[in-house]
Amino acid sequence: MGHIKFDKGSKGKRNFNGFYLALAVCLVAVGGVAIATFYKSTTGIKPKPTDIINRITTEKRINPTQPVGKVVTDVPKDNTTPTTIKAPDSTTIAKAADLFILPLSNEIICEYSNNKPVYSKTMNDWRVHNGVDFKGTKGQSVKALADGEIVSINKKDVLWGAIVVINHGYGIESRYCGVTVSSLKEGDTVKVGDAIGSLSDIPCESAEGPHLHIEILTNDEYVNPVEAIGREVKYSTGITSTIKK
Repeated sequence: MGHIKFDKGSKGKRNFNGFYLALAVCLVAVGGVAIATFYKSTTGIKPKPTDIINRITTEKRINPTQPVGKVVTDVPKDNTTPTTIKAPDSTTIAKAADLFILPLSNEIICEYSNNKPVYSKTMNDWRVHNGVDFKGTKGQSVKALADGEIVSINKKDVLWGAIVVINHGYGIESRYCGVTVSSLKEGDTVKVGDAIGSLSDIPCESAEGPHLHIEILTNDEYVNPVEAIGREVKYSTGITSTIKK
């Protein structure tokens, strides 16, 4: 009579492989649920206005619109490193770094109140201060804080005097109050540091003396101009005490 041969090793191997196959399927399923949950939790989160400005600044410095220095064209076919590479032009580097500048002086006489009422000496009341007031002298040149396009010029607002509005793209807009424009017009483009006008009067803030009132909006939301520009400033003594807690 023939003998029936049981291949215990093969049976054990099949069970062993089946176990790990089932385990792999479970891990893939769990991973898919985790990814779906993460995507659902992050979809629809609106970035903060200041986060947008920081991201734009970082992206422009890492990937400027214009190439820095000359493009290398003498790369050998064997993919070895070229013997010489032209260093980036220093003026190009400086220009890429100056994405935002202070439009006037660096001295602030009234700070951004962040939706808190501030006492107005001129109007003799408490009101929200949506911008920053930079000290200056009448007739002083005011500069564009960043590249952009002039979208509106109001030569005589009852409260804010002459107003210039510049669109910087990416949902960022700056408003210069108390700036008289002479040669520029709506639709003109300006570069960072270009003179856009001269300092004039601001009727609703006349008691504070000559100054530039500037506001910055990101996606139609007011942000702190000092934080947005990112330059060092100094504050006049005691101005923080004028903010109502």
